[in-house]
Amino acid sequence: MRVDGTFMGAAALAVAAVAGCAHAGTVTLRAQDLLRRDVIVRDITPQWVRPVRRAYGRAVRLGSIVAAVDAIRSARAAAKLDSIQLAEARALYREPYRISAQKLAQAKATAGEASARLESMVGVLRDRYGNRFAAKLLHDRRLLARIGGGEVSVIDAILPYPVLRRPPRSATASVDGGPDVPARRVALSLFGIGGRVPAGMIGQSLYYLGPALQSGTMLRVSLRLDTRPARTLKLPVSALIFDGREAIAFRRIGARRFRSFRLSHALPYYSQGHLAGYQSAWPGHDRVPIAVEGAGLLWALLERAVGKR
Repeated sequence: MRVDGTFMGAAALAVAAVAGCAHAGTVTLRAQDLLRRDVIVRDITPQWVRPVRRAYGRAVRLGSIVAAVDAIRSARAAAKLDSIQLAEARALYREPYRISAQKLAQAKATAGEASARLESMVGVLRDRYGNRFAAKLLHDRRLLARIGGGEVSVIDAILPYPVLRRPPRSATASVDGGPDVPARRVALSLFGIGGRVPAGMIGQSLYYLGPALQSGTMLRVSLRLDTRPARTLKLPVSALIFDGREAIAFRRIGARRFRSFRLSHALPYYSQGHLAGYQSAWPGHDRVPIAVEGAGLLWALLERAVGKR
C-alpha cells in the first residue's frame, strides 16, 4: 500500500457513523485490503467565488411568438362575436315565434367552441412561455411591436437543475462572433420563467429580453446570484456521490481515515461548456484533502458498515 499524500490503496473498513446521519461517518483503510483499488487524494484550496450560475441561451424565432399572439387575438375577437350573437339569440328566443330552440342550441354550441378554442390557445402560450411572459405578450402591445419589429430579441436560457426560485432580474451573455470575430457581451433583462424545458433535461427555462439578434443565435448566459463573494470549495464530479439530491464527498482526516460530508446547496460549475463539478460554500481557508477518485468505493463501504446493504 502507498501512502504519499496523493495515492492510497483502498482497504478493509472500520466505521464510526454519526447517529441519524447516513452520509456522515468515517472510513479507515487498512493494508490488508483484498480489493486492490486506489483512492486518489488531492489537496483542494477553497476560493473566493462570486456566486454565478451558467446557462445556455438561444435567440427564439420571433415570428412564432408574434403569430401565436395574433392567433389568440383573432380567436378572442371571434369568441366575443359569438358571445354577442348568443346573447341576441337568447333575447329572440324569449319572444314567441322569433327563433327556434334549435337555433338557440346552435348559438350556444358555437359560442362554447369559440371559448374553448381561445382557452386552449392561451394555455399553450402559457405552457411554452410561462404565465408572466405570456401575460406581457397578450397585454403589452408595445412589447410585441418591439419584438415583431426586431428591436429586441427573446432569449431562452436553459438552466440545468437545481432550479432558481428567484432568478436574477438581469443577466449578461457572451455571443460568439465566429472564428475570426471576438465574442461580445450583451445585457439581458428577465421577463419570465418558462413552463417547460427541452425533453430529456431537468431544470428550468428562463426568458430574457436582449438586443436584436438573429434567430437561433447561441449565447452563454451568466446569472449572478449575489453581489457578495463567498469562500467556496470546488470539487470535480469524480469526487462526488449523489444520494438523492445530496452531493457527498470524502475528506481525509488521517493517514488512512476519511470522513464523509455533505455539500450544502451544491451548484454546478462548467469548463469549456461541459459540467466540470460542483461547488459549495466552505467555512475554512486551508487546503482540504479530498478523495477525487474512489469516492464510490468509500461510500459503498460506509453504507455496508451502517447496515444499508
